Amino acid sequence: MDKLLNWSLAHQSGDKDAIAKVGDAPDPKLLNQLFGGPDEPGLMKQSMAVVSNPEATEEAKVTALENFEMLIENLDNANAIGQMGFWPVINGQMDPAIPEERRVLAASIVGIATQNNPQSQQAFHDSEGLGSLVVMATDKSSSACQLKALFAITSYIRHFEPGYKQFADANGWQLLATTNITDKKVMLRTLSLVSAILSTGLDSTKSDLLHKAKVVDLLTAVLQDSTEGGAHAGCVDKALVIIGQLADNGFEFTLPEINELLRGIEAVDSRQDISEDDLNAAKAALNNRK
Repeated sequence: MDKLLNWSLAHQSGDKDAIAKVGDAPDPKLLNQLFGGPDEPGLMKQSMAVVSNPEATEEAKVTALENFEMLIENLDNANAIGQMGFWPVINGQMDPAIPEERRVLAASIVGIATQNNPQSQQAFHDSEGLGSLVVMATDKSSSACQLKALFAITSYIRHFEPGYKQFADANGWQLLATTNITDKKVMLRTLSLVSAILSTGLDSTKSDLLHKAKVVDLLTAVLQDSTEGGAHAGCVDKALVIIGQLADNGFEFTLPEINELLRGIEAVDSRQDISEDDLNAAKAALNNRK
């Protein structure tokens, strides 16, 4: 400890003679012993070792995943998942046989790591873990799994064309056809997914799929929501943004669709809890299509 103190004081003082006298920096192993053990990549390795250990308790595995989840909020650590070969371990935690809490944490890790991160999006793409997320997102027996899986899929495919193609190949479009308007949380996640799909552009194939999935009907239902509690502000804002995205990408609305969407916009026009800019933009886009 005295050697460490002298080394630190000498470098703070800038005295060349003192620096030469104390010599090189202390041994990194000694520093680890004194100040908290392994670095963050080391902690990531320890967490994955616990998760992969068949002898570890369920509580220990959950704690390890929670620690890992916090670590990968750092961009470098998120990218290290692929570099260290950890994606297969994380994907394995999304298996239907795994307890719910671990499945939710694994999906959360995917979502956090891939959000606005092309390097991690590519690494997750190469690990072929999307299929497990799509299965999770269709699991209506677990709201927690469904919501977190939708978040993860949305993060993964946003602005990432290979991810969208993998999503389409995994029959991900089915997720848009089964949304319940009364479940506001699932609806909000589903609308975020639609927005992510549109972030990769729009071609004739995708337009046909949007029509088959009745996405315009979904947007209309959100805006004209007459269920208990009425239209959810977050869902309305998302729906308005999506209308703008569709219009900007040249989506061909039918006249009845335009009229129904405008009726929906009229229903929320006086609300103070939604974006006025998005509302006006959506209204103008639809009126220009008449």
